[in-house]
Parts: sequence; structure tokens; C-alpha cells
Amino acid sequence: MNDAFNTTRTEIIFNEYKPSDERRREALLALGNGVLSMRASAPELSASRLSQGDDQHYPGFYRAGWYDDAPRRVNGTRIAMTALVNLPDPFGLTFALDDDLWFNLASVKLQRYRQVLSLDRGTLRRDMTFMMGPTREVRLSETRLVSMADPDLCVLRWEVYVPDGGCIRVRSTLNAGVRNAGVKRDAAYEGRRLQTIGFHSEADGGAAVLASLHDRSREVAVAAHTRLSMPAGPWQQAVMGDCLCLEATCDLPEGRTLIIEKYVTVRVEGEIPRHEDSGVTLSIMLDQLRRRSDFDSVLQRHAAHWHRLWGRMAMQMTEHHLALPLRLHRFHVLQALSPNSLGQDMGWPARGWQEGYFGQIFWDEIFAMPFLATHFPELAHTVVNYRYARLDMARALARRSGYRGAMFPWRSGRTGGEETPPYQCNPLSHHWVPDHTCLQRHVGSAIAYDVWQLYLATGDRSLLSHNGGELILEIARFWASMVRFNPERGRYVIEGVIGPDEYHNAYPNTDVPGLDNNAYTNVMASWVLALALELLDLLPDEEADALQQRLGVTPLERVDWDRISRTLYVPVQGDGVISQFEGFDRLESPPPKFRQDGRPRLDWMLEAQGDKTDNYQLTKQADVLMLLYLFPPRELERLLARLGYIEHLAEIRRTADYYLARITHESSLSKVVCAGALARLDAERSWDYFRQSLRTDLDAPSDSGIQEGIHLGAMAGSLDVLQRHYLGIVPSVACLQVMPAPPAALDNVSLDIEYKGVRLSVALKDRILSLSSDPRNSHDACIEYWDNRFSLKPGQVIHLTCR
Repeated sequence: MNDAFNTTRTEIIFNEYKPSDERRREALLALGNGVLSMRASAPELSASRLSQGDDQHYPGFYRAGWYDDAPRRVNGTRIAMTALVNLPDPFGLTFALDDDLWFNLASVKLQRYRQVLSLDRGTLRRDMTFMMGPTREVRLSETRLVSMADPDLCVLRWEVYVPDGGCIRVRSTLNAGVRNAGVKRDAAYEGRRLQTIGFHSEADGGAAVLASLHDRSREVAVAAHTRLSMPAGPWQQAVMGDCLCLEATCDLPEGRTLIIEKYVTVRVEGEIPRHEDSGVTLSIMLDQLRRRSDFDSVLQRHAAHWHRLWGRMAMQMTEHHLALPLRLHRFHVLQALSPNSLGQDMGWPARGWQEGYFGQIFWDEIFAMPFLATHFPELAHTVVNYRYARLDMARALARRSGYRGAMFPWRSGRTGGEETPPYQCNPLSHHWVPDHTCLQRHVGSAIAYDVWQLYLATGDRSLLSHNGGELILEIARFWASMVRFNPERGRYVIEGVIGPDEYHNAYPNTDVPGLDNNAYTNVMASWVLALALELLDLLPDEEADALQQRLGVTPLERVDWDRISRTLYVPVQGDGVISQFEGFDRLESPPPKFRQDGRPRLDWMLEAQGDKTDNYQLTKQADVLMLLYLFPPRELERLLARLGYIEHLAEIRRTADYYLARITHESSLSKVVCAGALARLDAERSWDYFRQSLRTDLDAPSDSGIQEGIHLGAMAGSLDVLQRHYLGIVPSVACLQVMPAPPAALDNVSLDIEYKGVRLSVALKDRILSLSSDPRNSHDACIEYWDNRFSLKPGQVIHLTCR
């Protein structure tokens, strides 16, 4: 481990300033509250340079789900595509001693540096000692937070100590001239997204800006109030382009500390106070902000809210190398989606609320839903509601493609339309490469899976009879309309799609995108069709009839769904290995360089050489193995039996080995999927993948993709592997199934869950799994341990031996 980096059980600590690693740290240490998100960029850089950073730093400030779709010209084509908006930067702050230069780390002699992310309290702190000039020592302590108690509030606090005191000039900036520039290869799609409407400043350090997107009806207002603990003259204002700069001077007595606090609030659209004069609007926001300027109170309330959240996702383990990453992962999950998100229209961002993947929504909630549903079911409903709000758009997308039902897009944003960029820039060749991954139709199956996981965990029947049921049935209707009957096989086929492995977009020597009979896609389509029928059988007749009548589902459709779900084709190679897609086994063997450490991303490298990953038997991430990740062995056995492929379940180990020899793991999701998929096939190998997955972002190189945003799906997936695969906690319709499969190295671990309103604690020690029911529970919990069922009463504890 790098000497500059260490951890405690609840802290991530950097003991050295390393400019080349700053962009990665800014993403890793970003703060959020489910509404606002702030990268951990140094405030003095924004203020001293009056710019938006450089190659080593990138200030980023975001409102969850607040997207822009201004058109851009990319590769000669006019494209309107959703992107999360980088908001005006309100955190610029610096100071100067007497008439010296403004402080920034590049211009001082640094003697001590320490940066600490406190996971328990949700705060980020920097402590520095440095020399300004040849003789002036300065100690600076910085604390920042994005309030979990106040969804629209952020605070930055500096404590500046100069032993011999003196005159201090303070500069505070509010920069509205920001650009979306966090991902260099996406520059053609990004750039300036905000137009400044007007600034407003006040003599006590208040500053605010009103800006709009290209759609002038969509506005954002950002207000910042800077306070000094020492008397100072009126703040002097200067507008430099699109940056409002405030400066004040105060005398710091010898031995005293100057405290500088900056309070920031953000409002969008209907939240903004309305007045015909924008200056009055911004003045109202500043008045409201002043009344909240009490740091101790803000910090106390913020920490208290985090304390309550940790109480709802309690997890204990003795091994520090497990405890810290899993705590970091829970921390970022709750920063992206928190109780503050309730009532907001937002999905589950693959890279957190940062600019990676334009802040768009993929399928990554499939990795988060089992954890959310058993810890924060109300937040899981928010994710489902995001999809339901876009159901009509998904229906329209299906109709445009000649299908029925709902065809959800691979990449989604504000409207629910398809947001996959048509071209990607290869940073090695600088070629614009067509992006056909919008053909990943399996995203609809993931949404159905999410709804079902939420139902299983909560038993909320209204979910099935209303929003969730509509989603599942319309997705089933889509699959039934997309299949084609192949009379030679006597089976239905699905053609022209792309699976989770994005290394295969087309067959070799053809420009026609799409592949036939992706195994994961077909099995999941069968599962959705069967699920739709099961859902209707579960509901009371009156509710089932109302749902079918609302959607126009006919008895003939139900017959078709049943037939198709039993006769979808799954490609199987001659040795019994399930083929990733039809023809995968006829591709060339993997190229010899595909496992070399330190090489560029394989698809980029091959494209730059005039080659394609499409030509080879290799995968970016586990594709077929996703089936083993999602479904317990009995469920997968039932699925394959329904399809008439039950004999190939015996070959599943051979299938796993086949793909493990062909995975590049160039997706952050790959190792966490392998960990879950192998839990019952190869415990030792599963554990190795699990440990690696825990360090995906913590140990990432400085120049890695985490600069663009954390890998939120992989983080959530690690929690899912521990709970659902290793401890074997699997909600089902009738009971909570308990099927533990812990690796030998996993011991002394416990966590709490909620199942159908019952709070349970699960603890593993010496291969004994203990289940205890909270004495405050109002009813029993039905438990199924392999083939045995029993009731767990409130206050009762049972001990089960791991097989």
C-alpha cells in the first residue's frame, strides 16, 4: 500500500499531497446527500486562478437528476443527448498575507498534509502546514460537508492560523463560467451548458447567481454566503467574465485563528423564489441562507442523520481489510440515493452523480436492489418510480421499433429516451467509433428483476397490482413481440441484440450491428414472461383482472407468454458449454496480449491496430455468468428446466471455467459478478474475486477511470455478494430463504436486514449462521433453511450449520 494512503475502520486517509492523484481522489472522496454532489477539489485552486481547474484538478458540483440535452455537433452529426449538468462552482476560497500572492498548494512550501474522509460523519477534512514566503508559517484546517439533514445545503469551513498574525486578504468566488469537462474523450458532447442570467452580491459576503440551460425555462440558482470570525470591512465585488469575486481584509491578532465559513444552497426550477427581478430572487435566497449559518448546529444535525442511516445498515466484521471497503461502499450508495431523494425524480447513476457516462442511468440498480430492498425499501421504491415515470416513453420506443409493450433504453436520463451516444472517441486512435450498445435490450429484464426483488423483500402486493405490475407486464409484452419462431429449431429466437459483454456488437466481417440469441438475454426474457404469469396468479382475481384490463392483456397473450417462456432458444456448444451468443465458439481464440498488465483497454488497443474485439472469444465482463449471479441454484435449475435445458445444469462448472479463461475484467462489474457466480461452484476463487472487487476504486491507478466518478454498481454489488451469496439471505414469495455458502476465509461477520417489516440480525461465526428477530417485531418471520420451514418469533434466536 502506498505510504501516502492508509485507513481506519471508518476513515480514508491520505498523508501526502500528490497532484497526479488529485482527480482520482476528488471522485473517491466526493460528498453527497442524495440531492447534491460535490467533488473533493481544492477551493483555493478555483479562487486563485479564477478558472475551472487544470489537468490535475476538476471542481464538479451536481444536482442529482438535473440534466441538459442541448444539441452538439459530433463527428459531423447534430446530436441531442442528456448529460448531468456541472453547476456553478461556489466553493472558490483563498487568502493572502499582507501583499503576498494568493495561496494555492503549488506556490507554497508544504510541510505537512493530511486529508481524511470520515465515513461515520460524512465529512471531509484537510489539515496542512506550509510556508508562505520564506518566513511565514500557516496552519490551515478545512472541513466540508454536504448536509444529509438539509438537502440543499453545503458548507465549507477554513480555520487559518498564522502564529505571528498580520493582515489577511480573503477572496471568495462564485464561478458561473463552468463547463462540463470532466471526461476529456467526451469533450465533443460536453462543454458549456449554462448561460448566466445575472449575479447578485451583498456587502456582508453574500453572492448568488441565476443561470439557465439552453431551454430558458429550466433555471438554477446558487447562493453562497461567506462569513469571517474577525471584523472586516465591506466585501468588495468584481465580476470577471462569468465569475463573481468578493474580497475582504481583516487584521489577525497574534496567536488567533481566523475562521472562514462558506454556506452554499442550490435551487432549481420550481424551488427558486419567484420575482420578476432576478436580483430580488437571489436576495431572498441569501436571506434564507443567512439564517442557517451556524456551523456547530449544521454539523450536529448532519452527523445525527448519518448516525441514523448507519443504524439501518449495520454491519460488523473483525477483518479491517473487509470492513473499510464495505463501509465505503455503503457510504457512497447512500450519498447517491438517500432519504433526501424521496419524492425526487432520479434513477440510479452508474458512476454516482458525477460526469462519468454523462451521469446517465444504465442497468446498475440490478446490483443495488437486493441491498436497498432489505435496508431502505422506500429508496428502492424511488428507483422503481423513476422507471415507471418513463413507462410511456418506453412504450413509444417499442412502437417506433415495431414492437409492443415497453422497450426501455440502455442509457436513460431526464425524458426516458435512448441516450446512448452514437459515437465513442477512441483516445488511442482518435477515431470516432460507432456505439451500438443501445441494442442491450436486456435492460428491461433488469427492471423487472428489480421490481420483483422489491416485492419479495417487502411483500407489498400493491406494488404488483399497480406500478410494478405494469412494468413487468409491459416488459413481458415487449419480449413476446420481439421473438421470432424458427421452424427448423422448433423454438423462438431473439435476434439483433447485444448482451452485457460490450466487446461483441456485431459478427465478424459485417457492418450490421447486433447478435443472435445472446444466452443471458434469452434466459432473462423467458424469466420475465414466466414472472408475468406468476404475478397474475399471485394477485387476487379482482386485482389481477383490474391490472389486465388497464393494460389490455388478453387470455391469448397469456397463452403466448407461457409458450414462448418454455421454448426460447439457448445456444449450447458441443461440449455442453452454454454459448454467450450463437456463433461465439466460432470466433478466433483470444489474442495473446489480452491479459497483459498495464496495456490500454483492449477494445481501444485493437481498434487502433485496425482490429476488433468482435473477432475474438473474449469478454469484457461476465455475461453468461450473470445468470449464476442473479439466481440461486434452485431457481436457475427451474429456469433451465422450463426451457428444456435441464441437462446442461451439470455442465455449469465447465461453462464457468470456459468464460473465466476469456474475461478481461475491463468492466468494474466483472469481478463482483464472478464472486457471486462462483460462490457455490468454487468458494476459494469466488473469495479471491470478492477481495479484488472491494479494492476496485480504493486501489485504482491515478490515471484510471475513477477520475470520472466512482463505480457505484460494483460497490453495491459487493454488498449483495456478502448478503445474498455468502450469507445466503434470499427473500422469496413465502419465506426468507437461508442458504449460506461462506468461503472458508469469511468469519465473524454480522449484518441487519428487514424482511416484510421484520427486523432480523444475521451473524456468521465458526460456520454457524445465527438468525435473531428483534424483540420489537410485531409478527413472526417465516424462514426456510434448505427444505425446512419454521417461524422465527420476535426475540427468538436460531443457529444454523453452514453446509
